[in-house]
Amino acid sequence: MAIFQCHIQVVSRGEGRSVVSAAAYRSASRIENTYTGLTDDYTQKGWVEYSEILLPPNAPREWNDRAVLWNAVEDAEKSRDCRLAREIEVALPQELSLQENIRLVQEFVRDSFVSDGMIADINIHNPPVRDSSGIPVDADGNRVTDRKDMIFRNPHAHILLTLRPLDENGRWMPKTEKEYLCKKGNQTKAFTAEEFKAAKKEGWQKQYQYYKGKKKVWLTPSEAFEGNLIRASKYPRCTPGRQNEKARYWNSREAILAYRKSWEEHVNLALERAGRPERVDCRSYKDQGLDAIPGIHLGSYASRQTDSDRYKANEEIQELNRKNEDIQKSLDEVEKEIEKKKERLFDRLAEQLGKIRGDIISVRYDLESLLERQAAVETERKKLDERISRVKTVREKALERDRTSKEKIARLKKEADDSPARKDSLAGEIQAEQEAIRFRRERLDKVLAEEGFDSLSDYLQEAQILSQMELEAETLEQEITSCREQTEELERRYGELEGKLDAEDLKGFEPWREKWSGHYEKKAAERIRKRKGGFRVYLFERAVQNTGYSLRHSAYLAGRAAYVVKEMVQAAEETDGQGRKR
Repeated sequence: MAIFQCHIQVVSRGEGRSVVSAAAYRSASRIENTYTGLTDDYTQKGWVEYSEILLPPNAPREWNDRAVLWNAVEDAEKSRDCRLAREIEVALPQELSLQENIRLVQEFVRDSFVSDGMIADINIHNPPVRDSSGIPVDADGNRVTDRKDMIFRNPHAHILLTLRPLDENGRWMPKTEKEYLCKKGNQTKAFTAEEFKAAKKEGWQKQYQYYKGKKKVWLTPSEAFEGNLIRASKYPRCTPGRQNEKARYWNSREAILAYRKSWEEHVNLALERAGRPERVDCRSYKDQGLDAIPGIHLGSYASRQTDSDRYKANEEIQELNRKNEDIQKSLDEVEKEIEKKKERLFDRLAEQLGKIRGDIISVRYDLESLLERQAAVETERKKLDERISRVKTVREKALERDRTSKEKIARLKKEADDSPARKDSLAGEIQAEQEAIRFRRERLDKVLAEEGFDSLSDYLQEAQILSQMELEAETLEQEITSCREQTEELERRYGELEGKLDAEDLKGFEPWREKWSGHYEKKAAERIRKRKGGFRVYLFERAVQNTGYSLRHSAYLAGRAAYVVKEMVQAAEETDGQGRKR
């Protein structure tokens, strides 16, 4: 059954750990650590089912490379006891497929971390049950080597997160910024270095230590000048530092509780999408009002030590909880029998369909946004490509001919040195080549101006922008494909659920469908507004319209198929009956 596990820890250099090593281990890859000079090679490690890096929009695209990303994190942290990354380990529901679990983790990470500016490195592991020697076993405890004979009970995900915020240009921001405790008259106020530049013009001054007799006192330079005092230190008076607001929140208890709650909500949403009844709860058994006894967490090693006291105690706890669960299940079954009324069935089925429809609308909204952005990027890319292509052609030809001219000039100069009698005639050829170089440069400058470039550096900068546009276009295409696949999967599930209703039931079902469709349509709009930080009405209306059309079309095809099958069965029965009569 689905369980709630969300373990959060920090990867700290002060504990002798390296985030490069952690990333290499969790992704089963080989990464060279530029900070230590060592290479971490875990390519022989198995059972890594999926790996992905998710970046916020302002992060450099090259950080999609795991080695580049985590070496950049190591390089950014200078102290020997710094905190390098946060790791979140979550248990994945066994009831979901690998693709469903991948989507679950992606949505959780995007909504909880990437949307807030963090970079996330996702790795999903699914190791088999093993004996005390670490060898996979089957259901009877026999050692096996064939994957189909193994038992997989522990799918889980490791999520490595960056701890240092990024500015709008993708540069690391300080976790804590230095503050100078400044003074103006009888007022005292703290300023960062950037703030002090403006405050200085308003009369604020930094404070330094000065000797006053045998004591050291904090004074501004102007105050010390009046007393003719000598400075005792070159370092200005500072506060403990101004912590970056994002970094402060990421490290707060409030954030930890929010992350746990978010994981609960995302797991339950994924289980609902899959039509599963299981649910998880981030609260303790006590807070849930349950009589269940908390189990003892056993790691991969301890879970194989069946003779240990911890293992035996855990087995006894699980047995007691199983008995409690059996009792609860019996009670639940009685309640389900009572609730088998048609209206309740309609309500629950309509709610599930409404939720799936809301998910389809949400995905289609993303798809419409991506398609709109793709069209805009393609338009700008084509315009820029036409300008750059012409300049590129002229520049490449000019560079090649300049190289030939320079080589010829060097050869002619050497011949002139070797044959003084031909010096005058050769000088004319040299001048002709130099004039040709100058002419080509003027020609290039003219083409640059004709295409709207202020200079060669301006052209090179625009060429870099074009390259970035092409990368963005590739990323958009991948995301569009993913959205379309998600939409198809959701529409398939919607059709399967709707297929549980007979044609006679559909008429009475419509009021329930309208009730929950409207409810989850509003939920989808709220979720989009919360996730995106904005809301475009026309895109949402288009997503709702397309969703309605696709679901009606799917229902029509399903109904038509059912009708054809029914007609074929009746025809076969009639033919069989006529044959028996003869």
